[in-house]
Amino acid sequence: MSSAQALNLILDKIASKDKDFRWMATSDLHNELQKPGFKTDAEMERRLCSAVLMQLDDASGEISGLAVKCLGALANNVGEDKVKMLLSSLCDKLISGKKDSQRETASLGLKSVIGDLSVSNLASFTFTVPSLVLLKLKQGLQAKESQEVISECLDIMAEVLLRFGRSLKDEHLFLKDILLQYLADSRSVIRKKAVSCIATLSPYVPDEQLDNILGFLLDNLNNKSTKPELRQAFVHTLGLISPGTGWRISPWLDRAVPVVVRQCKSAAESDEELRDFCLQALEAFVLRAPQAARGHLKAILPLALEYLSFDPNFADDMEEDDEDQADDEDEMSDEGYSDDDDASWKVRRASSKCLSAIINSYPDLIDEVYPELSPPLLARFREREENVKMDIFNTYTDLLRQVANTSGSFEGSTSSSPVGMLRSDSQNISKAAARQLKEKSLKARSGILGLLKEFAAILPDQIPASLSQLIPGIQQALLDNSAVNSGLKIQALLFLRTAMARSAAEPWQSYLSQLSSALFKAVGERYYKIAAEALRACEQLIRIIRPDLSQPIAQQHLGPVQPLFQCVMQRLSGQDQDQEVKECAISCMASIIACLGDVLLPEVPQALRVLLDRLRNDITRLTAVKAITTVAHSPLPVDLNLVIEPVLTELTSFMRKANRPLKQASLSAMEALVARHGARKEQAAVQAMEAVSPIISETDLVLTALALRFCTTLLRQQRTLGPHVTQRILPQALALIKSPMLQGTALEAMQAFFAALVSLGVKEASAPKLIEAIVGSAKAESHAAKQAAAQCIAALAIAEGAAQVSVTVKIMLDILQGQRGDAGSRYLALLALGEVGRTTDLSGYDGVSQAVTGALEGSSLDELRTAASSALGGLAVGSTSAFLPFILQQIQAQAGKPKEQYLLLRSLNEVIVSFETSAQQQQHISDGQQDQIMQLLLANCEADEECRNMVAECLGHLALLNPQKLVPSLRSQTQAGSANLGIVVALAARYMVSEQPHPVDHLLQGSIGEFLQSMRSPDRHLRRAAVQLLSAAAHHKPQLVVAHLPGVMPVLYEQAKIDPSMVREVDLGPFKHKIDDGLELRKAAFECMGVLLDACPNRIDFSSHLRLLESGLQDHYDVKMPCHSLLAKMSQVAPGPVLAELDRLVEPLAKTLMAPVKSSAVKQEIDRNEDMIRSCLRAVDAVSRIHNIETNAAFKGFMTNTVSKGPLQAKLKTIKEERAEAEGTGLTQ
Repeated sequence: MSSAQALNLILDKIASKDKDFRWMATSDLHNELQKPGFKTDAEMERRLCSAVLMQLDDASGEISGLAVKCLGALANNVGEDKVKMLLSSLCDKLISGKKDSQRETASLGLKSVIGDLSVSNLASFTFTVPSLVLLKLKQGLQAKESQEVISECLDIMAEVLLRFGRSLKDEHLFLKDILLQYLADSRSVIRKKAVSCIATLSPYVPDEQLDNILGFLLDNLNNKSTKPELRQAFVHTLGLISPGTGWRISPWLDRAVPVVVRQCKSAAESDEELRDFCLQALEAFVLRAPQAARGHLKAILPLALEYLSFDPNFADDMEEDDEDQADDEDEMSDEGYSDDDDASWKVRRASSKCLSAIINSYPDLIDEVYPELSPPLLARFREREENVKMDIFNTYTDLLRQVANTSGSFEGSTSSSPVGMLRSDSQNISKAAARQLKEKSLKARSGILGLLKEFAAILPDQIPASLSQLIPGIQQALLDNSAVNSGLKIQALLFLRTAMARSAAEPWQSYLSQLSSALFKAVGERYYKIAAEALRACEQLIRIIRPDLSQPIAQQHLGPVQPLFQCVMQRLSGQDQDQEVKECAISCMASIIACLGDVLLPEVPQALRVLLDRLRNDITRLTAVKAITTVAHSPLPVDLNLVIEPVLTELTSFMRKANRPLKQASLSAMEALVARHGARKEQAAVQAMEAVSPIISETDLVLTALALRFCTTLLRQQRTLGPHVTQRILPQALALIKSPMLQGTALEAMQAFFAALVSLGVKEASAPKLIEAIVGSAKAESHAAKQAAAQCIAALAIAEGAAQVSVTVKIMLDILQGQRGDAGSRYLALLALGEVGRTTDLSGYDGVSQAVTGALEGSSLDELRTAASSALGGLAVGSTSAFLPFILQQIQAQAGKPKEQYLLLRSLNEVIVSFETSAQQQQHISDGQQDQIMQLLLANCEADEECRNMVAECLGHLALLNPQKLVPSLRSQTQAGSANLGIVVALAARYMVSEQPHPVDHLLQGSIGEFLQSMRSPDRHLRRAAVQLLSAAAHHKPQLVVAHLPGVMPVLYEQAKIDPSMVREVDLGPFKHKIDDGLELRKAAFECMGVLLDACPNRIDFSSHLRLLESGLQDHYDVKMPCHSLLAKMSQVAPGPVLAELDRLVEPLAKTLMAPVKSSAVKQEIDRNEDMIRSCLRAVDAVSRIHNIETNAAFKGFMTNTVSKGPLQAKLKTIKEERAEAEGTGLTQ
């Protein structure tokens, strides 16, 4: 049947007198309109519109409801004139309808059309939908005697403003005036609708009209003659305006906050609505204008705390700690207290949310607000209204999360720190939590367990002391057979898993019986989420049973072992399990075998066979591979002979898969198996080695490192495999040496592989042959490849002992002296001599010193001189007494020759760095030599930039050898007045900041303030060096700079601003080019701001950070990138301030994403632009996860109109998937 015939049949049935026929016809019409590509002629469109409009008046509510659904789809499938007719007819019904039901249906129909019209249709219309609807609504709003008409018109107006508010600029003034008029109406229904409309309109009106609205509200609130019901409306409007207008309301807070506070305090005893609206308004001020509201916290915070316990109809002694009385109160609360007229709970809920806003908006004040907030919040855990109690739990959880943000900071957990104060409250928290676990309310018990989980994550050592109070309630939650308490069970399991994983095992052992019975029952639950969490908790229970694998299990703790194995085995063997349960069961069983296998020897073979089956399953193989690795690493005498050969076969087959995580896990598993059982299954091991061979390449260095480690372990376990490795793996390794990307763990694995290979004594893989092969492979490659090759040559020589070292040195000298090699070979030979010389004293070898110094002084090739510099440094590391005096002498002799001095300084730096961490080797650099080195270095501070940087690095590392002498000396140099000397001192101080504690820290703490004063210098290079020092100190040891931050931060912010005086124009003939000399300084400043945000978030002024972000996001590419990262971090650390300032940031983000690439752009420019878009989208993704982000109209429009379109939508999805993978979670949005 054609579409036209079907529509004719539908229209015939719609006209039927039979109600069922009409309902089915309307339903069929809705289905037809939903079909993609629906199209019909103009006459049919007219008939359909008339039929649907007629159905709106159908006596059957079900039919009229279906007609409303049809309207939205119909409007997108008919012509412009029909849409216009639909809107006009609906508006006429709304305004002129004689029955309430007609007006209500017309209102629903208008909302459907307005909400469902597609953007493409709206753009194609010659008329504007909002203007047409608004013209009709004006008529209805003038019908002042009809409350119903006005109410419906205001309702539709709110919908129009929500979608088209920005496009109604010409109507803003009229709308503002008429809405303010209805806001003061005597009819409550009209006032409420007007409040909603004004709140929806406010984000779009210009500042002048917004000021008029705010002025009107505050003037009326200050007017003593204003009626109480109007005061409620005005305060409510203030609170609803703030989320949409954000920072634009900031100038008004000095006037608005006192007014709202006064209204709250002066409200009549029974006027809970006004108090509720006042507290909501204060919450909105804090969330959306935190910087402006900061000055009013002394008024807002006490008010919110006062009304947190506002309950005039119920008396409760919150200070009484007597347990008997607490039990009595619990019984009273169980009976329930009900008063339908009591609205005081709204005030308490609003107070709790206001406190939550303060906590989230001012994380830097956590150490001040914690002692004020914690006691009253804990006292209100006895709240009688369940929903309010949950809000209080959420507020306290927010408080805990802010404390957690400081737990890893430099302040530690001193008694005055937030963590220290939380520690002192731990007993009170446990008592309050134990009391809540006795409640009958499932929500309350679930909420308190979620709070306890957050607490356990911060202070796990405090949980064991409270187990006697908490275990009964947790056990009861897990053993409850109620079908509606799944959320409670999951929270209980999450808490147990977190607490057991992070706290000492011994205190838990007293409760093994209670815990195990409850957990085993939960493992058998039908709901997969409960079963999965129970299995994860059982995995932690294993650690409780046996905390030390080197010790046998205590006899009294053997009871749960067999039941644990049986319940997990039942889940592991089941075929109809959820994927998450399967994976958790596999992981848990692996832990059981690895930790308890010696007491389950008869049962282990059965479990291993099931794990092998899971390994052969595509769905569970990755988890099974990780499980095999866990078992193989176990120190217990678990026999894997039953499965090792088929397991190796399966793992070998995975090497041919494209799944990278599977390959990584499989390589680790094979290495673990071979390390333990390699000598028994030679054939399987050979097959595995052959499968691994293609992986060894520069394509993926992570997999390459794992593959080389596997081969190294294989060689050590099965020495007979030398010929196979030489044939299959060695060619791949020699090819990889040519790669400039070989570095880090892959290079270390390569060196270990070569050392293991030569130790076998295989003729084809002797050290001389390998060295010759490496030289032949790498001599024509890049400098980076030669550096890696040199380290491999040194590893080969040292692995074979002194005799091979002599042979290797002779080979390298032949290359250098005999002229048998080209420049590439000589470069490699010099590097190899240096690498060998680091661990072996080569001063006694004839010709070594002459060859290196000859290349350093006599070579015409810069690259050879650079290699000779590295070689000389390496030789001096291995023989300081022989080579260091020569280096110092040459530095002095080459004064005035910057290139020569730079090379010698590199050599010197190699020596200093090698000794800075070894106290025993300091004797090789005598005090006299240290003085000589310092004088030589300071004398070169005025050299060119390259030389200065090396001088600074040498001074910094030298200061780590003798901080008592060097730090005061460098500090005195800050007064010299030379910019270059200041740069050297600042950079040297940066090199003094190390990750590990060091004696220099104490001296640096007293000096770093003076070093940071260089940030005020007129020299931009010196300012940049000081900024880099601040970044390094904040990253590694924030305690060094935290005391200086109040004075340093304003100066740092100045460095992040664009300085027009630092932008110069260069005439290049046909065109002029602008050069921004301040670019690198601004980039360093924003990077420093990001480091400070990570290191000490509670010492940061977030508003200042965000104001600078606005300009940084519009800056050069090099500045935008760290700004995107900074915005992403702030979205996690300080979501409240970000949400408040987000309106300012949306436009620069949109410009970055929509910026076109020049048609003449080269590949490098295209790639840079793509990197910037991805960086920007990462920031957008982070912002989009802020709680209540949907309340920001600007960001919501940005996501809809810019990000969720075209290629950006796919790129954002990829970003989200990458983030979810990195976090180890599934993509949920």
